[in-house]
Amino acid sequence: MLTEASIRRTLYHPEQLPDSAVVAALAATSEASPALLDTRQFPPLLLRLSEVAADQDNNVEMRFKVDDTSFNPLTGSMFNLLPNNLSLLAKKRLYFNLYNSSAGVINNFKTFFSLWVIKPTVAHKLRYGITLTPDEQKLNKDLGIADTVEKGLLPLPLSEQISREFQVLQEETHAFQLTVPIGTVYAETLHPAKDQFLVLTKMTADPGAAAADVIQIAVDRDYISDYVVFPTWAFGQPYTVDAAAITVQEALSKEISCFIPALHELRIRLNATVSRTINIRFTIWKCAMTNLFRARWGLVSRDELPKDVWDKVMAGVL
Repeated sequence: MLTEASIRRTLYHPEQLPDSAVVAALAATSEASPALLDTRQFPPLLLRLSEVAADQDNNVEMRFKVDDTSFNPLTGSMFNLLPNNLSLLAKKRLYFNLYNSSAGVINNFKTFFSLWVIKPTVAHKLRYGITLTPDEQKLNKDLGIADTVEKGLLPLPLSEQISREFQVLQEETHAFQLTVPIGTVYAETLHPAKDQFLVLTKMTADPGAAAADVIQIAVDRDYISDYVVFPTWAFGQPYTVDAAAITVQEALSKEISCFIPALHELRIRLNATVSRTINIRFTIWKCAMTNLFRARWGLVSRDELPKDVWDKVMAGVL
């Protein structure tokens, strides 16, 4: 489960953290307890909830609270366990939960989603009405950022920012079938080449035979173990095609989106409460390390970079 502690551990912004849940028993006329996502203590970072998927059910609502606004779409009218068109930006509070309006318990209700964690630049702060520090006010004045923001040219939409900034040298999808013992097994450990870094962008895996199996994907990033951990049952359970008696893994037709840069090491693991044979798939980018990222991620000092690189990166105009 993603928490405020998960958000505080992010380092290489922007990052997209994946999560999923299987609510074993969604009580009658109640929300899931604990809430699937409830974050308040994250400023000055920005959060954007996206690609929310859930089972279709006319008795279950998605309940969202974004800063001071709320809305509750019915899952019965949404895509069935596929990412829906949601992109919710929060400056001070973000809440997501499921509500059962029926008189009976709903068992093993599935959902998955991803959470962008964004460190705002001066351009972001101007667009979203966030107070600038004295240093940021000087950058704004020196670089004329407010005028560009008012024209609608900054800040860049996240997808355009990533496309413009990340020089993807190679994209690879890695796929394995593993016999997972009770406990954990490593799928793969990856290291970037010199002057490069890795970004984990997509993941999926078989769910096992039953929700109670608790097959989990776990990602260790650099020196942090269990950076993200989530169950695979939320992607969809296996089913049998009657005519041929072939078992199909619905989960492998889906992927959960993420964006997790790693400067030193990525370790992809599977955890299980029972021994199962599991297929797993994930996608990585191999990216060039540039001065933009050295500045943004605090890998060098201002004096180690060309004249105005640091200022423009912090301002959000480079």
